[in-house]
Amino acid sequence: MDLREFIRWQTQKRNWQKYIASPSTYLFLELLSGFWRPGQAARHTKAALLFGIRLMRQACRGKRPVVWTNVYTPPELIWAWGGVPFLPEVAAAVAASLGRSAHFLKVAEGAWYSPDLCSFHRCALGMALERVLPRPDLVLATSHLCDGAVKFLEMAAEIYGCPYYLLQIPYQDTPPSRSWLAEEIKALQQELKPLLPSRPEEIERVADRINATRRHMTAINDLRKNIPAPWRGSEALTQVVIFLNGLGTAEALSFYRELEQVLRCRVQKNARAAAGRQERRLLWLHFKPFYPNPLMDLLEVRHKTVIAFEEVSEVFWEEISGDSFAEGIAAKILANPLWGPAERRVNQTLKLTREYRVQGVIHFAHWGCRQSTGSAALLRAALGEAGIPFLNLDGDCIDPRNFMEGQTVTRVESFLEMLR
Repeated sequence: MDLREFIRWQTQKRNWQKYIASPSTYLFLELLSGFWRPGQAARHTKAALLFGIRLMRQACRGKRPVVWTNVYTPPELIWAWGGVPFLPEVAAAVAASLGRSAHFLKVAEGAWYSPDLCSFHRCALGMALERVLPRPDLVLATSHLCDGAVKFLEMAAEIYGCPYYLLQIPYQDTPPSRSWLAEEIKALQQELKPLLPSRPEEIERVADRINATRRHMTAINDLRKNIPAPWRGSEALTQVVIFLNGLGTAEALSFYRELEQVLRCRVQKNARAAAGRQERRLLWLHFKPFYPNPLMDLLEVRHKTVIAFEEVSEVFWEEISGDSFAEGIAAKILANPLWGPAERRVNQTLKLTREYRVQGVIHFAHWGCRQSTGSAALLRAALGEAGIPFLNLDGDCIDPRNFMEGQTVTRVESFLEMLR
């Protein structure tokens, strides 16, 4: 590449970055989406699209403080405090779905970040280094579930030169632990008041939305127990980002309300069209690969095996009161079955296999995720004792270079053959 080509490439890259980080881009997309008039069966899809567009617009406008945080830090905490929660791990999943994750992974590796690290964080680091993400005013991490996210977010705070806070989460879910964590949340709220001036009326409004959304989510999960399943698990695994980033917003409430109506209609009509012919039902553990790949269609189309449910869609928390918001958030964090002793996850998995009447369980063992893969042996033993076939499927959610299509297809087809 000669000098003129290099200058042209750098100019094009800067223009691309400019559009990605411009609120005008998302205003245009929101206006454009107004011309889309979906039928009732696709209104929830439009609600999900609008949430993503409006989130990016708010994050890029800079009128509300942008708070980077990690997956399973309750986003409603930040919405209630007047900030805009932004999850770089979700941004990495979006980049993967658009076929761009390999580029950002190479950027991170070029900056000497080890390829042994979780690809969610490596991809997000590459995006941070390329300056294609909304600039954070504050980085807030919670210590539960993922050690890698804690260090990744600390590095992100250094890259952007903004404050970094780490909220330590107790390991055991006990009444004293919940009380201690609630006090920590209140202390953090007071310390962050100069940046996040939370108001009681906003906290109350967010709490009302959480509870209304929770009711729709619970109804949806009950509808998904129906045979045939009214919704493809592959779509559910894509839309889980609404829960991870949007809980507490009007857009998330609209999405789950519309989705409940769609699924209720399908169940009443006993329609198979949503998920096709279903000869087997599976429970899915962890997330799915987000880059283009044939795995989901291999299961749900070619082999007529519906993913009836996925553990990340479980509603595990109780309603939250605006008057005791910190206590409710503390209880929600500690109630997560993916946190604490691995037996909690095992027990939830066994419960879900019974409720959704599945014939087998697939655990997508994401490369670099110690939290999830560390309990695979316990899951295998417990499910084996219960007589439920279990497949620990090695893979990568973000890095397409780690997807071995031939090996994956062979293992999945062998597992499905065993189910027959």
